[in-house]
Amino acid sequence: MSCLAGLFRQDPTAFVGDAELCSRLSALLAGHSSFTVETPDGPVSLTSQQYPTPFKCQMGDLRFEVLEDGARAERGRYDLVILNPWWVDKVSPEATNSDDFALFRQEIRDAAKPEDPPLCLVGIEIHLVRSERARLADYSRIRQGYRKLLLSGSLPNGWRFMDHRYMLVYSQHSQPHEAKWRELMETAWAGDVDPRNVRLAWTSPQGTRWSG
Repeated sequence: MSCLAGLFRQDPTAFVGDAELCSRLSALLAGHSSFTVETPDGPVSLTSQQYPTPFKCQMGDLRFEVLEDGARAERGRYDLVILNPWWVDKVSPEATNSDDFALFRQEIRDAAKPEDPPLCLVGIEIHLVRSERARLADYSRIRQGYRKLLLSGSLPNGWRFMDHRYMLVYSQHSQPHEAKWRELMETAWAGDVDPRNVRLAWTSPQGTRWSG
């Protein structure tokens, strides 16, 4: 992440969207052998983009709320995750890498014990801010991604789905507006979230500001 922050500060306007930043970070991680494991079927990357959430959710009006499994809704997506090799070795590739919600619940989420390690060692959300005025940055969308991560730690069955979580904001012009930054920090105080190991980083030409 520090490598991507450095590249961004060198030329903030070189990146045109969230997806480009995510792809660049994924490529940087893929270059490290520690993020690849050997399996009987060959090497498998532990990094995955647009990885589904372990629950269905409501994301209308830039909110983020967890719904019941039977709800008429879709699962959300994380921009980037790093999977735990413990689970990659333990369950079928289809359970860890497909959109089959029933199979994921059967082999992973509902079978997991509280003492089992998390499926995702790291989860990342990325947002690019183009506005020259700090007050006009899209804070509602940033807050939505941040809340998604905050709700992705320990699940109701006591199992920790995702360990370290990072909301990465890249602003082409400025650091956050102070009052808006405080509002973002208050998102972690909600009673239904798990704030452990969650951090928000705001990178601009002036440097990187971390929460906590």
